[in-house]
Amino acid sequence: MNQDNSTWTKTDLRRSMRARLAAVDENQLAEWSARLVKRLQMRREIWEKPGTAALFGGLRAEPDLVSTLMPWLAGQGWQTVFFRISEGMLEPRVVRDMGDLRRGRMGVWEPSMQTSPVPVGELTVILVPGLMFSTKDGSRLGHGGGYYDRLLSQQGVRAPRLGVAFDAQLAENLPCEPHDMRVQSLATESRFVESFPDG
Repeated sequence: MNQDNSTWTKTDLRRSMRARLAAVDENQLAEWSARLVKRLQMRREIWEKPGTAALFGGLRAEPDLVSTLMPWLAGQGWQTVFFRISEGMLEPRVVRDMGDLRRGRMGVWEPSMQTSPVPVGELTVILVPGLMFSTKDGSRLGHGGGYYDRLLSQQGVRAPRLGVAFDAQLAENLPCEPHDMRVQSLATESRFVESFPDG
């Protein structure tokens, strides 16, 4: 989306982007996803020192970080977490493989109750989903629940915020309110934005 979206309402943008992604063929989504994961794996400076990475996934038009990135990170000595919704907040829990995941709200991957919680302050990097991201300043348009805004605004969160999406989900400008949390860098299947001016 190359036009200036700053005057659009968030509701209109969400409706437009969901329709656009719904029209993308499954094979195309899989190709974009594979390329995006390879681009992430190439960023050795992110992964050189093992830590704890927060991942996401499960929605049809989201990058698949479970099939290849999660086991690859385990091979690099990383611990991975996914989030459960607990009292309106995202709670990170350790996920070692697909057996630790189940389908939660809206079909997203969530850790099972048997998994162990991790304090948000121990996260090393957070891969952040979104319906759209701004290439200008890292603004993010989520699905409307505010879960990631509440997570990323917590005082204990020190991990870098890396937006992960497809090129089709990018725009130069997006409406941004004071409570909206921006990402500090951005990865798609064709590019990696190192940092934003305010990141």
